[in-house]
Amino acid sequence: MKKLFLTTLSIILIPFAVSAETRIGISGAFSSFDTSGTETTKSSSQKNSGSRTEDVVVPGIFIEKTNNSGVAFGFEFNPGEAELGSGTGADDDAETSGANKASAEVSSHMSLYGLFPLGPAYFRFGFVHASIDTTETLATGTKYGNEDVDGKIFGLGLQKDLTNAFFRIEATYTDYDDVKYLGSLDSDSVRNTVEADVDSTAIKLSLGKSF
Repeated sequence: MKKLFLTTLSIILIPFAVSAETRIGISGAFSSFDTSGTETTKSSSQKNSGSRTEDVVVPGIFIEKTNNSGVAFGFEFNPGEAELGSGTGADDDAETSGANKASAEVSSHMSLYGLFPLGPAYFRFGFVHASIDTTETLATGTKYGNEDVDGKIFGLGLQKDLTNAFFRIEATYTDYDDVKYLGSLDSDSVRNTVEADVDSTAIKLSLGKSF
């Protein structure tokens, strides 16, 4: 998927390569991740649901090309990790006894996007790709792997142009596709499953240079 993102980026930027303005910059998004999920236990098929909201600051770096009409296409990468939630609790289903610990975080987040002028503002639309990594210590002994997830990002923003530089503020909403985790197989070749949905809203500040 990462190779596909980079190949698509090259295809997008080729038509703009000669005459378009190049912009590079950094960003910081004050993000709220809303996560909900349902675990289906392997033997009893009991469903345990929960939800969590985590507020984090997500840094980013980006590069983009802008044509004479003000339309921009770019690529953004968010280094580091953002925690979606963690917790410890006593298991209350009939299959296990003891405390369960689990956490999840987003990593390797990247996006391909377009910025489209709307009067004094602009509209952002793009596609995102990330990994959702899990760690857990469960009384059942179940282990869940990591999964990649895709999604779409929408936003509205304002840009202030400076001398060979610019400043942006925008509000964004990211809708990630649902993701399904399969637990490790037990001795009876059955497993727990978890289905999760993640969305995020953010206020994003960006500072960049034009050349």
